[in-house]
Amino acid sequence: MLGKFILFTFLTAIAQGHQDPWGDIHPQVKVMDGKFAIDFNNSSRNRDSDYSEEKPLMRVIYNADGTLFAPRHPIGRKRSHTEMGPAGLYGMTVTLGESTLIFGSERSSQPGYILKRADGNLSKVALPWPEKTFLDLFEDVIATPEGIAITGKGIEDNRDETLGFHWFPHGGTGPPVKVDIGKTACIYDFPVASNLAFAGGRFWVGLMRPADEKIKLALWSWKPGEKEGRVEFPDSPGDWNSHLSLAAIGDRLCLAYHCVTPDKRGLEDSRIVTVFRKAD
Repeated sequence: MLGKFILFTFLTAIAQGHQDPWGDIHPQVKVMDGKFAIDFNNSSRNRDSDYSEEKPLMRVIYNADGTLFAPRHPIGRKRSHTEMGPAGLYGMTVTLGESTLIFGSERSSQPGYILKRADGNLSKVALPWPEKTFLDLFEDVIATPEGIAITGKGIEDNRDETLGFHWFPHGGTGPPVKVDIGKTACIYDFPVASNLAFAGGRFWVGLMRPADEKIKLALWSWKPGEKEGRVEFPDSPGDWNSHLSLAAIGDRLCLAYHCVTPDKRGLEDSRIVTVFRKAD
C-alpha cells in the first residue's frame, strides 16, 4: 500500500512539472495509400521553441504488415495544432457511410451529435446517458455500423480516475454499455492513452499503465457482447511522459508513441516506438 502511495506521489509530482522531452515526439499515425504513415516532430536541444508546431516535422512509412516502406524523412511544412491528435469531442466529425456525425452538446459532460445525411438534412441526436453519469474529460469517439464508442474519464458521485469505454448501439434507448479500461498514467489530468481504433471486430486503445513501481505499455481491446475488456502488455518500453497514436488497416494495427531512452552519449532522448499487431 505504501509503495502505491509513493508511486502516486511520484507520478503526480513529475506530471505537475511536465515538459516534452528532447528528441522525436508526438507521433500521429494515419493511413495513407494503404500504408501507415507516422508523422512526428523533432525537438532539438539547440532549439528554443517549446511549441511542437514550430519543430521540424518528420515522417516514416510502413507497409500494413509492419515492414518499412520509406525511412525517416523530413516533410517541408509546419504541423498544425489539429494534427496533434484528439483534443476532445466537441466539433469532432466522424464519417459513417455517407453520413457525418458532428459532436457537441448543450451539457458539456453528456454529448450528443448532429447527424448530417448525404442529402444535406440535419437532425439532432441525444445519446442516452444514465442519470448521474458525467464525463469530466473526453478522449475520443469512433462510429461503426453497429454503434458509437466513446472513451473518457468519469465523475460519478466521487471523482473516478479510471479511463472508461462507453458503447452506444445504434437504435438503442437504454444506457450505454460501460467497460473500464483501467488506470492510466496521467499528464496533469489527461490520460496517457491513444485514440480509439476498430479492427478485427474489436475496439482498441493503447495506454501507459502504472504497474507496481513501473509504467508499462498496455493494449486494451473489447468486442461488443463481452463483459470485460482484454488487456495485453507488448514487449515494448513504457514511459509516463508519452503520446500514443493508433490506426488500423483492415485487421492490422499500428501503435506509435514516443519514449525516452538513453542514447549512445548517455543523454536521454526520446524516440518513436512502433508496435504492429494483427487484430484478433
